[in-house]
Amino acid sequence: MKPLDGKALFNIFEQGDQEVFEEHGISEVLDNSFVQFGMVIKGVENFYIIDQLYKKRYGEEYERVRESIKLKYLLGLMRYLVRVREIQSDTVHILVDEFGVQSINYALEEMLNFFLEIEYFEQCAILKKYQDLFFENNR
Repeated sequence: MKPLDGKALFNIFEQGDQEVFEEHGISEVLDNSFVQFGMVIKGVENFYIIDQLYKKRYGEEYERVRESIKLKYLLGLMRYLVRVREIQSDTVHILVDEFGVQSINYALEEMLNFFLEIEYFEQCAILKKYQDLFFENNR
């Protein structure tokens, strides 16, 4: 078996969603706060599913490149949060109805903890803003 290439691993996520949506003539979808935030929530869940699969299959070999892959992937997800201009209260409620408070909390908390650990404080500030937004509105 040839060694894992950390740069090539997870390449399925390399193509930006902008290109995929443009290819299908629906690029305006990415200007929607619901879609942008939803992609982050599902993206975190997907990362951890794929992460577990790779850990099982490649073990120590994957562990050597795991953190760099995680950083690259989560920074990619942050691009969606940066694009969100403002989430209206009705959008907050729709997101909670669609994904659930637990999924939203999980995604934001996982990302926040990761970025805190590596001291990427700009990303932490953005994530904290969304935690405050969701959990002030859903108490």
